Amino acid sequence: MKKVVLLVVMAAFFFTLSGCAKKDRGYDIYVYNSKGENAAKFEAMCQAFTAETGIRVKAFSIGSGTDHMEALSTAMNSDNKPAVFPIQGIKELIDWYQGGFVVDLNTVADRDFAKLASGVPQAMRLTLDGKTSFGIPYNVEGYGYIVDRKLFGEIFNDVNAVLEAVRTASYAEWEALVQALDLWIKRPRVISVSLSGKVYTTSASKGLLSSNLNGVFAVMGAQRWTYGDHFINVAMNAVFTSPDDAYTASEEKIRSARPAFIDYARALDLKTSFLAGKNGPAVRGQDFVSPANFGYDQTVQIFADSKAVFFKQGNWVNGDIARVNKDLVERLVFLPVKMPYKSGDVVRTDGVNAEKLNRSIPVFVPNYYAVNAFSSDEEKADAYEFLVWMNTSPSGQKFLIDEFAFIPYNVDPAVTSVPNSLGNSIIGYMRTGDIMAAPYHGAPGPWSGDIVGLKLMEDYMKKPLWTQADYEAIADYAVDQWLKLK
Repeated sequence: MKKVVLLVVMAAFFFTLSGCAKKDRGYDIYVYNSKGENAAKFEAMCQAFTAETGIRVKAFSIGSGTDHMEALSTAMNSDNKPAVFPIQGIKELIDWYQGGFVVDLNTVADRDFAKLASGVPQAMRLTLDGKTSFGIPYNVEGYGYIVDRKLFGEIFNDVNAVLEAVRTASYAEWEALVQALDLWIKRPRVISVSLSGKVYTTSASKGLLSSNLNGVFAVMGAQRWTYGDHFINVAMNAVFTSPDDAYTASEEKIRSARPAFIDYARALDLKTSFLAGKNGPAVRGQDFVSPANFGYDQTVQIFADSKAVFFKQGNWVNGDIARVNKDLVERLVFLPVKMPYKSGDVVRTDGVNAEKLNRSIPVFVPNYYAVNAFSSDEEKADAYEFLVWMNTSPSGQKFLIDEFAFIPYNVDPAVTSVPNSLGNSIIGYMRTGDIMAAPYHGAPGPWSGDIVGLKLMEDYMKKPLWTQADYEAIADYAVDQWLKLK
């Protein structure tokens, strides 16, 4: 990367000296899109922008599944560089920042753009110190336990009331619900469950969908990022309020996360103790970490076939579920990933407590648009106009919401809806303010998935029973490895 940085700096210098006019290139700004799945729609959006503003856009989208950093480095080392380019969080920002590629958006004088940039919520900003800001969010995404309302309605008759009660339930009530669901799946009967202080009862028999159930959770045992990155991120919110809070954390603050990591291990033990499989109930073991049996596609299939009640995933899974069962995606909602916090485990400085965390879901920015500091002033001005148009104009918003199926970071949750049930579920959490951040983005790059996640896969996901000593060993490993990488 350092070599790429040097080459790009040199290329930018010679490009400036060349005085190459924009009219010779056939476009005014070059915008790089890292979402290959919406390439055609992104091109159409850029054409609409040109039609409304007269600013000509060269749009480039990577192929779906392509490593965007490799292709982007090549583009940044060419004669004509993107004026607008993507950055996936702090981990990528560090290299671009050290190379001098990114404009601090707080320094931009353009009035409309300054208003746009200052409106990015602090917890969603792309920053290394909490003061600077280097990106405009593509969109926001969220994740939690996905549940099919129709299937859940076969288990509990008053489905709306029960789902709301589960959302606000304590961890102890959640744990009791999981155990009750396991008993009901094995032998359906009336079982009483207390949720948010009120008692609900299960149906006496299974229905058309629930007759397929063989486990409580669909879990991608072969995908360590699901329990390494995303699951541990929930627990990190007990200590860290944002990615930059984690990035700048002191040793003392990192060590203060140990109790939350113990809670994380307990919650993960619960989830992976009640597993649904393709042909029947599953258990932790070698088969569970096999990509052929519990990879991404296999687990999506398990959930889409109504073999599990809950599936911890994000709204990005919407299209994959639709390809398996298009009717299912119209009736999905998110429930929070709850942690068994004890008194003193939540040590945030902003007053957020365990009760609020356990009724919230992570809603965060997966990708940002940055402005190239090596672009000419005229290109930067066009880039600012493009980003303002995309995020504030009726035409830009229509593309983001209706065509890309994005949830804009600046969405008005009181009046906005998107064309899929999971997206609207996220907006519902945004409406009530029950959202948390993605501080794992600010931890050392390989820590959460490649190190903690790998350790869990190799030493625990194959282990049938976990103990309190295991919970503490997992927590100690997480803390020690973070400090080692810091």
